[in-house]
Amino acid sequence: MHIIGTQKVRFVSLQKNGSRSLRTILKQYPAIEGWNTSDFDEFCEHSYDEAALKDESITFIFPLRNQFEREQSAMLQDIEANYGTVTDLNELEEHIKRYLKQFRLYKHMLNYFHCSLFIRFVEDLFRSDKDKEIKAKVIFIDLKDLSTKYLNCFLTKLDKSWQDIIIPHVNSSKEDFFKQKILKIIKKLSYDKNSGILDWFNFNNWIASDVEYKFFKTLKGSKYYYPMDRIIKECNKSKSCI
Repeated sequence: MHIIGTQKVRFVSLQKNGSRSLRTILKQYPAIEGWNTSDFDEFCEHSYDEAALKDESITFIFPLRNQFEREQSAMLQDIEANYGTVTDLNELEEHIKRYLKQFRLYKHMLNYFHCSLFIRFVEDLFRSDKDKEIKAKVIFIDLKDLSTKYLNCFLTKLDKSWQDIIIPHVNSSKEDFFKQKILKIIKKLSYDKNSGILDWFNFNNWIASDVEYKFFKTLKGSKYYYPMDRIIKECNKSKSCI
């Protein structure tokens, strides 16, 4: 996990939550800086400072993603890393079949609760105002809104350093065509009742997904979540952004 952004507006970059897109702007724009937290990234030049949580002028933004989609994406990337050089489709299907058969229920070791800073934020959100430890502003947005002009407008209103910086949509898959081949095979195995493979697309075949999805929905229902209509409303307060 890393912090990526400007002095006033910073994204919390988590795996499978737009981290590749955020690292792209880190490399391209001098105004964008990076802070190392739990792991090192050579492009993040600063060490994370806990004092930032006490700074009321800073806004931290968490892009949120459905945990079901997030874990599926992580497993697809794992399959690609293991079998990306296999060109024969029948051989690739056998590899994927063996890979998926190891799961009684699907589970990738990836969730928001592995991020200590995320836990700090969430715990503080549910404290009373007088007991809050975090003074910085905390916002949650939907991952699909990350690369929109309206989000850029919203960010620019918070910090002019974001002017004209549109966060690109960068897929972590090395080759999207190969990813589609994997999904086609998984779909075939999932719908074949004799394959011995769990239905990949059935929400109930993923461990603890229901609990984590309910938590995801709780965050989206909180006052700290900014859906696109709220972001647009903020933008429309100043026509100069559009």
